[in-house]
Amino acid sequence: MKKILFPALALLIFAFFLGGCTGKSEPQPKELTQEQPKTEAAAVNVIQTTPPNMLSRLKAKEIEGFIAWEPFNTVAIEGGESKYLFTSAEIWKDHPCCVVALSDNYKDSKTIEAFTWANVKAIQFINDPQNKEKVVQYAAEFTGKDTATVTKALQNITYVEFPAKDKYEDFYNTLEQSKLLTKSVKDIGFADRDKFFAGFLQNSAYETIAANLAKDANWVPASVTAETKLRVGFITNDLHQLAIYVAEKEGYLGKVGLTAGKTFETKGFANGVAVMQAFASKDIDMGYLGGAPAILKRINDNIPIELIAGANNEGSGLVVRNDSGINSISDLAGKTIAVPGIGTMQYTLLEKAIKDKGLRLVIK
Repeated sequence: MKKILFPALALLIFAFFLGGCTGKSEPQPKELTQEQPKTEAAAVNVIQTTPPNMLSRLKAKEIEGFIAWEPFNTVAIEGGESKYLFTSAEIWKDHPCCVVALSDNYKDSKTIEAFTWANVKAIQFINDPQNKEKVVQYAAEFTGKDTATVTKALQNITYVEFPAKDKYEDFYNTLEQSKLLTKSVKDIGFADRDKFFAGFLQNSAYETIAANLAKDANWVPASVTAETKLRVGFITNDLHQLAIYVAEKEGYLGKVGLTAGKTFETKGFANGVAVMQAFASKDIDMGYLGGAPAILKRINDNIPIELIAGANNEGSGLVVRNDSGINSISDLAGKTIAVPGIGTMQYTLLEKAIKDKGLRLVIK
């Protein structure tokens, strides 16, 4: 009996270790085998629509939340049925948002300097505390919202004269990590990232203007000629781009000969991706848009633009319905959130917010 028992025992021990070496194992406990449902639940569903439509779809309970620019976030919250899950400042402090881009096809340096000056003067006007009441009035007129709403919305926005280079390099890294960049800077003719940003961020006109205004706050560059034609795109009702309205209302554009209907024309668009498409089709010469679509389309579609001035930092946020059950970023799993478009600043911020929470964006 012992002669039979020992060989059988040895065989069992051998089989046990052999199973371990070949990767075979006993079935896992039930609680450890339920990962597939968790993966599905970890999806955050994303739909694309305009901010005005976001408000109506949120009210109709077709979506649990949206991430947009001001004043639409504040409008939703002031309605009493929604709340901020986070502002963009809480996700990425001091992040640059909207900028002024220039088509590489537009070569009129005098006009470039004239418009950049008007933009800088407008931003300085907005940032001057003495102009607070007038800025609120302009913000209400520009967006079509009441003064109480825009007063609160303005608190979430910082207006800047020129974007920070290091923040735009962060943008590039974020887009690259999210695999939204389908090409590299080498694919569009740049030796490396440093060479790309040296061409992409063109601050020569701004630096000249800033230096002259520092010496004399009343300095005005040469006016454009009567034959000048400048077409500028902007995102409609976007409080981030208030400077273009202030530049007109305060007469800065007129002082340099940029007259609406004669030497100057504006065109409204739904989002920054649409502005970049207008650059591609040569429908505009300059445009206000977010930094994310500017980089994304510059590289992926090789649309030749450069950034010549700033507009704002921060000013976006994720708004959710009070009855959505969303009280933390992790609660976004399985919910439907609206964004202005794939590759917009708002989409980028949403992806940045969820990346460390085991969530993923799924476009519907």
